[in-house]
Order: sequence, then structure tokens, then C-alpha cells
Amino acid sequence: MTRSILTVLALAAATASAQQNLLFNGDFETIDGFTGEPAGWGLFNSARFREDGDGLGEILIRSGTHSLELASGADFVGATTNVWNPDELEYYDPKYTWRGGPCKITGYYAIPAGQPLDGAVSGLKLEFRRENSSVYLGVEDLSIEGDTNGEWVEFGFTVGCDQLPPDWPPFPIAVSILPIRFGASGSTGTIFWDDLHFTQCIADMNCDDLINTQDFIAYLNLWVAQDPRADFNGDGIVNTQDFLVYLNIWAQPCP
Repeated sequence: MTRSILTVLALAAATASAQQNLLFNGDFETIDGFTGEPAGWGLFNSARFREDGDGLGEILIRSGTHSLELASGADFVGATTNVWNPDELEYYDPKYTWRGGPCKITGYYAIPAGQPLDGAVSGLKLEFRRENSSVYLGVEDLSIEGDTNGEWVEFGFTVGCDQLPPDWPPFPIAVSILPIRFGASGSTGTIFWDDLHFTQCIADMNCDDLINTQDFIAYLNLWVAQDPRADFNGDGIVNTQDFLVYLNIWAQPCP
């Protein structure tokens, strides 16, 4: 048995890859054929979906041919993934596993030279939502100001398990992603967002923000007990396939 487990561990480590982006269309490259807006996103106020060569003025794009522009014109400008997906009969919000490990949101922003944020700030917000889509908790970082002289800058933050209080059931099952710009209606400046990425480190079974042997033991105990939380492939059965899926996840580096 020991030799078999070690063999599987070696194979899992050899095939480990970066954490999967749980966010649909985080690069804004997929277009909704009905609205012409980025698929999976809803825009607020003066937010604009921009395309290279669209003739709408200066544009900054980090990758591909599209980006999201948050310009002045309202006290709140932004976008959200809390948009209904009629094909899946659910929202586009990324899935969230309650206390299933820390989650991380990252993205890239750029502020055109000569258009600094003046009287406004920008950043990212996460809205942890229950099954009925009500907000369980919002976490944001709106520390972006000034300008980047047109250069792209990485931005993001991590939400640990201890930041979500455990005493307000029902618990969240999804997370809305919101790039936002907030300031007085008379504020000026424009910010572009591109290449957003959301992950949850579900390998962290004991939710201590570390991936180590303790997490493997915590999962193994659930697996041996046939606990439904050990069903990592979602087929309703706890078996060897779930064990292999978790091992592969456990061997991957978390963000």
C-alpha cells in the first residue's frame, strides 16, 4: 500500500500544473452575440467594453484585442460577474467551496499617461454569495490611485478562511468578481482592466493557508470515513478516483 501511494504521489507531482482560473472570460475576449458586451459580465454606468481599433479614443490592452475601461462620469463605475447564464441556469460567478482553502483574485490594470485618477480610487471587490445569490460577505481593496503612465501593473489579494465568519448560515457557494472605480461624480481619470484570474486553493483541507502533510492526512481521514466532502470529482461516490483527483490538486502549487 505504501509503495502504491508513493507511486501515485510521484505521478501527481510530475503532472502538477498551475491553479485553474475559475473565472469565465477574465480576459474579456469572448463576446456576447446578443449584447455585444463581454460574455459573463454586466457593466455599470460609464464602464465600456473596448476593442482594439474601435475608434472610441485611447485604449490600453494587455493581451488579445479587448479590455475593460472604467472612466469618469459617475461616482461608481464597474463590472460584475453576477450575470445570469441561461445556458447553465446559474450565474457566471465562480464557484466557491466553503472553508475549502483561501481564494485569490488577481488582475492587471493600467492608467493612461495624462489621465490619472483624481478624486477617485479603483480596485477589485469579491462578493461571497449564498445559493439564493444574496451577499454573505464583501471583501475589497480600493487602493489604486494616481497613474501608471500607461504601463500594466499586477494587482490582487487573498481571502483566507478566517476572514469569512462561520456564524451566518447558509454559507456562500459562489463569488462575484467586481473591478470597480469609485469617487465623486466630478472626479477624473480612466483605468483599464485586463486578464483577471480567480482561484481557490482547495488543497488546503485544514484551511491554515499552508499546503503540507497535514492537509493530506485531513483529506485521507475524510476519504476513509466515506465523508461526502471527500467526493472531489463530484460524482456522488467516494472512491479511488476522488483520491487521485485530490492528490493531483495537492501536488499543484497554490496561488
